[in-house]
Amino acid sequence: MEVEEKQDVEELGQSLEFAKKFFQIHSPQLVGDQIGELLVLKTLELVQSEAVDESHYYFTAVEIFEQINGEGNSEKARRWMKSHDENLAALFVQTSSLNVELANKGLSTLSIQRVEHKGGKANQWRVRTGKERVTSSSRNEAADIRYVVTALHDPMPWAKPFMNAILSPRILITVGVTLLLLVIIPIYTLLGIIDWSSKPVATSVVILGIFAGLMFHRLHELMNKGVTAFPVLWSRKLGRNKLFLSTSSGIEDNPLGMKAVTIEAKCSICGEDLIIDKSREFHGRYIGKCRIAPSEHVFSFDHITKRGKLLR
Repeated sequence: MEVEEKQDVEELGQSLEFAKKFFQIHSPQLVGDQIGELLVLKTLELVQSEAVDESHYYFTAVEIFEQINGEGNSEKARRWMKSHDENLAALFVQTSSLNVELANKGLSTLSIQRVEHKGGKANQWRVRTGKERVTSSSRNEAADIRYVVTALHDPMPWAKPFMNAILSPRILITVGVTLLLLVIIPIYTLLGIIDWSSKPVATSVVILGIFAGLMFHRLHELMNKGVTAFPVLWSRKLGRNKLFLSTSSGIEDNPLGMKAVTIEAKCSICGEDLIIDKSREFHGRYIGKCRIAPSEHVFSFDHITKRGKLLR
């Protein structure tokens, strides 16, 4: 069977950033190139805002025409897009100068996708990463898969400072020591070594210590495994595959960061969704299990490369 992978929002953002710089150096001459540049810039804005999901990365001919020409005539926009469609497509072929430079930098190439609708609904265009397909006819051929990460859109207000954070040595030491103190003080309180002379205060200290212990465990797991679960009370909705990933911070002398994401993956054997969660059976590793056959289709992931191997 053939399984089409979804696009990774992090890889899309990196490629769009490069494409933005590409257009700054190579000023678009053809109208098709101008349309491509507009789609790149508008999509990059949406990716960076993390305020909307992938369904908003589509643009109609009227929206594109209005941005470039300053008017919103739908019939004129439709004819205009059709006349420049060939040049727009040429900008995003795999052998175009943009995609060749993206490939040379080790980034995902970009493609243009045109979505045609019936029933009077306007056609839409979007820029996306090149589609990757996995063709499999047996379990052995389906051994390697890959997951993609998408933005997590429903964090609670107190979770937002941690959604995309840089983990410098100073921050790690400060947070680690603070959390340890917040764990030790409640233990001393329970042992009677520290007396707060107030039962409500002592109870509050113990509750705070429990939360600090959970946070310390999450941080320790992130440092050791590169991944940890997103705390339940930090999200508006309960859901699968909401995790913190250890990522590059983009700073040369301090490469470590963390990012809250939703992970999406398809089972390469049957094409169903994978549920990625910590497994006691596999010594606390974050394992991907098929939604339909969780005991038969099981994958182990490297959360740095985002690639998985079939375990059984």
